[in-house]
Formats: sequence, structure tokens, C-alpha cells
Amino acid sequence: GHHIRRISYYCKEMAEAMDLPADFRSAIFHASPMHDIGKIGIADHVLLKPGSFTPREWVIMRSHCTQGASILGSGTSPYIRMGAEIALNHHERWDGSGYPNGLKGEAIPLAARIMQICDVYDALRSKRPYKLPIDHTRAVEIITQGDGRVEPGHFDPQVLACFAAQADRFAAIYEQHFDD
Repeated sequence: GHHIRRISYYCKEMAEAMDLPADFRSAIFHASPMHDIGKIGIADHVLLKPGSFTPREWVIMRSHCTQGASILGSGTSPYIRMGAEIALNHHERWDGSGYPNGLKGEAIPLAARIMQICDVYDALRSKRPYKLPIDHTRAVEIITQGDGRVEPGHFDPQVLACFAAQADRFAAIYEQHFDD
């Protein structure tokens, strides 16, 4: 629950720092918690697995993007529409190496580009079944400089620059909504 709350605040912080319109800020705040809704269709033995995924398990796990978009796809509110867009595209990467569709650059919706960096930051900071949490400084270093798995080229350069400028706010949001 705290991950979802933090994601909302990170995304809103980014939208404000990027001086995006008020309706976008509101929509991303309310839509971003739906980014992983497709995980309700992933079996617990995969979702909660403590070790590495097999190739088959990766296929299953990656399907959460399309499942989430399918769940939200018939919604008519701006929050649900943006939620579907984010669910489908939040694992796409600026350099085209993401999934599920290998979108590149501005073909990735802006809300998903913002969500991506917020999700990566929170995942790095948080304990997961397969990893221990890391501190704020190291998380920012990984996102801005890379570590072999996460690379700066994965992110929209403007979103990355905004993230770097707002990094202290991300730390404050994480601490305010800490749950691990």
C-alpha cells in the first residue's frame, strides 16, 4: 500500500516540477497507483518468487502490462484512461529496450515516462522478495549513472534531468510513506 501511495506523490512531484497542466497533475496522481493492476492476473508463485525468474516466468511477469491495460481499457474517466496508458507502457524504455512493445522515445506516453523513473526509484529503495532495499544516494546514482541493469539511456532525458533536480523530494516522500 505504501508503494502505491509513494508512486502517486513521486509522479505528482515530477509533473509539478515539469510545469505540466493541472489536469495532467491530477490525472497522474490518481492514475499512477494503477500501474501494476495487471499483477492481479499473475500467479503468486511467480509474483512472490524470491529468486530469479525462468524465461517462462519472465514472459508471465511481463504480461502484467497488457493485462493491466486490458482491465482498465474500457474505462471512460481521464484517470482510468491514463491508468491504462501507464499500465501498458511503464516498462517501455527511452532507448527502445523495454516491453511489452519496444516503444522508443516520444512514442512512449509522457505519463508512462514519468511513471517509469518513479517506479524504478521506489523499486530500488524497497525490499522485494528477491532483493534488499538500497539507500537514497545509491538509488539516485544507479538511475543517473547506471549499474548495468538500469541505465540513464532507459529514461527520457528531460524526465531524468527533472528527477535529478527533485531527488531530495523523492527521499522525503519515501521517508514520509515508509513501510518496510
